[in-house]
Amino acid sequence: RLRFRHTSSREMSASLSARAVPVTLRAPVGARRSVRRGSVVRAAADEDKPPAGCTRYSIDIKRPLGLVLEEKKEGGLFVEEIVEGGNADRSGLVSVGDELIATSGVVFNSTQDYGGVSVKSGEETVRLAVRGEKFDTIMAAIASNPSQRTVTLEFQKCM
Repeated sequence: RLRFRHTSSREMSASLSARAVPVTLRAPVGARRSVRRGSVVRAAADEDKPPAGCTRYSIDIKRPLGLVLEEKKEGGLFVEEIVEGGNADRSGLVSVGDELIATSGVVFNSTQDYGGVSVKSGEETVRLAVRGEKFDTIMAAIASNPSQRTVTLEFQKCM
């Protein structure tokens, strides 16, 4: 059972460095550019549709996210706790028990070599569907978003 508490940049940084998770990752298979249509939009459908009684939503929030994500042994990443007064709490949209479906991540699509120094360029925001991905990969995707930008999270809420 893996848990990730994202309450401050310092905690997140310590958590990620302790796990030796890369901050920059390559575009995962099936990743696509995110499309933003305001701060709250209906999430793009994954390969499957949400089950009856469930809805999907997307939110853009700044880091620290102010929530605890937990990976269940039967699969899926769920909101375990929302930090009072945190960014997720202030959004008013995220609830305990919501399942994370996708997150935004920043990737670099080219590298230039200048006299032995490798410089990354072509920054691109992609959507990473989290089902089937490793916990560390999902956390690295969230962490790859620069702190001055918002992170797009897509959730599924079942009644």
